[in-house]
Amino acid sequence: MENIGILISEKGGGVFQYGLSIVDSLIRYSNKYNYKVVTYSSESLNWLVYTTLGNIDHIFLSNKKSSLKHKIKIVCNLAIRNNFFNVQNNEIISQIKNHRIKLLIIPYPSLFGFQNKIPYIVAIPDIMHKYFPSFPEYPLKARVTRNIIYKNASKYSVFAIVDSMQGANDLNSFYNIQMRKIKVIPYIPPAYIYKYKNMTTEAASNILGKYSIPNKFLFYPAQFWYHKNHIRLFKAIKLLGDIYQEKFYIILVGSPKESFIFTNIMKFIKENSMSDQIIYLGYVSDKEMVALYKKAIALVFPSLLGPTNIPPLEAMVLGTPVICSNLFSIPDQIGDAGLFFNPFEVKDIADKIYKIWVDKGLRSDLIRKGYKKVKEMTLERYAKQWEAVIDESLEKIK
Repeated sequence: MENIGILISEKGGGVFQYGLSIVDSLIRYSNKYNYKVVTYSSESLNWLVYTTLGNIDHIFLSNKKSSLKHKIKIVCNLAIRNNFFNVQNNEIISQIKNHRIKLLIIPYPSLFGFQNKIPYIVAIPDIMHKYFPSFPEYPLKARVTRNIIYKNASKYSVFAIVDSMQGANDLNSFYNIQMRKIKVIPYIPPAYIYKYKNMTTEAASNILGKYSIPNKFLFYPAQFWYHKNHIRLFKAIKLLGDIYQEKFYIILVGSPKESFIFTNIMKFIKENSMSDQIIYLGYVSDKEMVALYKKAIALVFPSLLGPTNIPPLEAMVLGTPVICSNLFSIPDQIGDAGLFFNPFEVKDIADKIYKIWVDKGLRSDLIRKGYKKVKEMTLERYAKQWEAVIDESLEKIK
């Protein structure tokens, strides 16, 4: 039985949750291969063990950060299409060989496999910096780095994994990666969503008892990046209050990823006297996250990026109505189980919020359609999709 490694990032954010879903699904539902978690982070490993998987087989790597000289050598190797300079980490190579890793799954764009000469599958989440190069999260250095890593990580992989056909087309058109090297595996919610999906509203109320939460609220779980579009959402909430002379409430969770954006958001809330309407809870536990979904009248998701996203899937699995952005492949991902708006238009956001806020029948209809949409979206099916790509990858590297 072949050994397959899964490289896990440091704990926190969507990349870690994505890797966690891959690990959890494969270890639980695929018995064709031996799976080993490969990580630099003891915190990530401890989290995996604590949350879902118990005593898992793993390879703990020494965390040696690359020097500027080392990074230049990697770029030179890429430029001349050869490993002319020795950039591999001999300690890592030795560990990988000792554990007889045949293939490595890398759930995020990385040159780890290329520089250490390990056959690998790499996931490319999106190429949105090509669509919105002026966004503050994509300064020149970030765009240059992304272009180098995304293109070459895909080019030298056995297969590149994307979330949608648009993701495949973007990888092909922007970086000239051949379509035969690209596999589409749609996102799935993290394992904890399934773990707690049968939570009752009464249990949710008890879990959230330590917070001062209104009876009726919208929910938006998101890090504080510019593209998460918080300010337009708040302007829509304010507009509704001005029109209907009623308070509309929204709960936010997430870490202040970009401090200046978080500061501007908090400043907007204060200057517009909306502190009682826009409630920020910071980081919450997995159970609290599910409880918030269960108690919310809807997920509102005004993100400007795609091609698809995970929170709408979480909401549909948990029986929460979805109102969200109409950009990229998000409408295809959600289908008729969501209410869509133009995330650049404050009035359109406001109109859709009002519809979901006042129409209980609409909410019930979207919940029903959401359950239907995600009925086949299971960890077992997800494992089989990955297993099929692993099968084909091993055939290619024989």
